[in-house]
Amino acid sequence: MGVPRVKTGRIVLRQARPEDMMGCARVFVRSATDLSRRQGTASPTIRALDMAPALAHLQSTDPKGFHVALRGGRVIAFASTILRGNTHFLSMFWTLPSQQSRGVGRRLLTRAFEEPKPPKSAIRCVYASLDSRAQALYIKFGMHARGVFYMLKGPPKRSPRPARAVELVPLGSVRETSREMLNIAARFDRTFRAARRDRDIRYVMSLPGARFFLVRARRSRLGYAVINEKGRVGPACVTDPRYSAGLTWAIKEKAREIGAENIAMVVHGLNAGALGVLFEAGLRVEFLGAWMAANQIPAD
Repeated sequence: MGVPRVKTGRIVLRQARPEDMMGCARVFVRSATDLSRRQGTASPTIRALDMAPALAHLQSTDPKGFHVALRGGRVIAFASTILRGNTHFLSMFWTLPSQQSRGVGRRLLTRAFEEPKPPKSAIRCVYASLDSRAQALYIKFGMHARGVFYMLKGPPKRSPRPARAVELVPLGSVRETSREMLNIAARFDRTFRAARRDRDIRYVMSLPGARFFLVRARRSRLGYAVINEKGRVGPACVTDPRYSAGLTWAIKEKAREIGAENIAMVVHGLNAGALGVLFEAGLRVEFLGAWMAANQIPAD
């Protein structure tokens, strides 16, 4: 059974349905464009049609954490949380500019965090924009800033190879997800994200031209990476931070090899090695935000 509807004037709040995803995608594009204008950053280039499948993945894996606000049958705001182990991540939260600061967002967040009935030990977290209103709301939900992150984008131009290099060993075929890939990803995700994420790995591997690589240095397995022909990078990780620059450089070169015109990567602000490689290659910051969490994730 679905979550009962809650009415607030002419606004209806309910659990999202598959047919709501295009409406949510349109809200994202309009709201993100408005945020970029106000903050003086580049507007998002993704189309609603391209965004909808990613939202559908969230709705299918965590339906009780995905909620929408509608007016006149149209989506005006939505919030989506996903629960992976004890990590309760706010993956999406957007409201049309004309509906912001009216209390709708707070009601949506309450439902998105509480309706899945996560364990009490679950840690709320989010990659937050620098919008002060959004951050104030996240603080009310117990999340506090614990670092910054950068979303960088640009052509994968040539750049000097770092001293500590890594090898990207391809596994399986393009757009194929094998048990070996899932087990490798799980081994490292338990360290970095305190959870196994098979459903998410299957999704990113379903994207056009997606390839899975084992990261190796001196015969040691250090991590894994997923890259696709459109230049989308991630997940990607290494257990030894000394190889962060080497991993980033190898990913950039592999993207060049498979013909990606641009690459897009999200990098934590403390990862100086990765940032150095990307800035040296000419990539630019497209989005800057804050990593906010109710507590440190134990595996960090």
